[in-house]
Amino acid sequence: MMRRLRYYVMTHPWTGWIAFLAVIILWFLSSTVLQPSLISARKQQEHRAKRREAARAEWRTYTTMLDIKHNASAYSRSRPTDETCFFTHKLERPDMPTIHSAFFTPESNSVVFVGVRFFRDKWNERFVCEFQNGETTANDPMVDDYRSFGYLPQYVFVMTCPLPEAYLRKNNFTMSLHKETWRRQWYRYTYTNFTVCRGVGSKPVAKKRFLSVCTMVRDMDNFMSDWLDYHKFVGVEHAYIYDNAPEDLSLLRETVKEHIESGFVTVIPWSHRSSQEKSYLEVQIAHENDCLWRHRYNSHWMIKIDVDEYIQPMNPSMSKIPEYLRDPHLDHVGAVRLQNWFFGRPNLTEFAPGSIIERNRWRSEDPTLSNTGRDKNILRPINVHYFKIHAIKLGGEARSVDPWTELRLVHYRGDNPRIRHFDLPEFSVLDESVVNIWQRVKKSKLRDLVDPDSGHDEKGSQIVKLLEKN
Repeated sequence: MMRRLRYYVMTHPWTGWIAFLAVIILWFLSSTVLQPSLISARKQQEHRAKRREAARAEWRTYTTMLDIKHNASAYSRSRPTDETCFFTHKLERPDMPTIHSAFFTPESNSVVFVGVRFFRDKWNERFVCEFQNGETTANDPMVDDYRSFGYLPQYVFVMTCPLPEAYLRKNNFTMSLHKETWRRQWYRYTYTNFTVCRGVGSKPVAKKRFLSVCTMVRDMDNFMSDWLDYHKFVGVEHAYIYDNAPEDLSLLRETVKEHIESGFVTVIPWSHRSSQEKSYLEVQIAHENDCLWRHRYNSHWMIKIDVDEYIQPMNPSMSKIPEYLRDPHLDHVGAVRLQNWFFGRPNLTEFAPGSIIERNRWRSEDPTLSNTGRDKNILRPINVHYFKIHAIKLGGEARSVDPWTELRLVHYRGDNPRIRHFDLPEFSVLDESVVNIWQRVKKSKLRDLVDPDSGHDEKGSQIVKLLEKN
């Protein structure tokens, strides 16, 4: 064989050159193409392994371990303490809704998520709620909030997911919220392992209140006692106070301790801060809608005012607020709208003794024009879907009441330390009608402290009788 090959090469010289060139080409290919490709394949495998490990690390980073059993500091409790719980900090992540609160309501068999968004954040994608036992439910269709209020419009975000029957009687459970996406890094679009508690405690559910009040405060302790005493006197059954001060620095729970112990007040920790692009109203809007959605089944009416505002019944024969709300025709409205009326004194810079009511006995000649951003509301929670500070954004219609003969909003804005370059009218009319109510409030409170019928404190009984004469 070799002889034939050598003979063939010697008789055909050009074939030798072809064989030589073939060897050179094969050597070149093996040294420059084939061998590096094998090395490159190994590098790609190593690179994929590194990416998988990086993805796992990122997944662990993005996973919000908010299970209350493992991270109790991620949640706060109301006072008095019950089965409810609240996020210490809102849930926030790029390409996901900002969520200020999450809770479940057995009455509607749903988990409720409340937050605030910009108009560009539509969140029309489909979301999935995943529960501990592996069950999943898709979110209910979301209603778009498109109404623009204020100098920096911010829009309400409320999403609900059906609640599996296995969780209806639980006080809390752990779940996850995922956004359905085709993107590879799907774990970026999820809130994982957070705890959801009851919207309201189990005991208050049994007692449906006719009239409650809800407000948010921050370092307004000096206003609280008088404000609570007054509204309790005119017919409010319970007050929900959202405390925006840091929980470890707030003194509010001590300030209203008497009202908490009597069962009249619930203090809710709400020390959230607004996002970088949003205004301070974000936190206020979130608390308003949290309060409405939590109590839509256990409060027939909900007053939404600030602690420098007082609701005054104007009809002498109807001295309590509930008397104006028992008309069955009002059951289908979204709100009773209250017209603002500023009260103060001729010189707000001068010190005046007494309570905020007693030192501000003057008012403007006329109330503020309606629908000019000063009205407040008594809301019918079951008929309101979205709300923002002064008006319903989505829900039933609002019915205005006459500030001269029915109800008016008495606004002591001049004494509010958080005043923001507020233009106040001239206080030219002396009006002591609110002071007269306040005198009755003080007598009623003293009568509760010292019961004349008990016979245990003669001096206290004499004080009460003397006050009643005066």
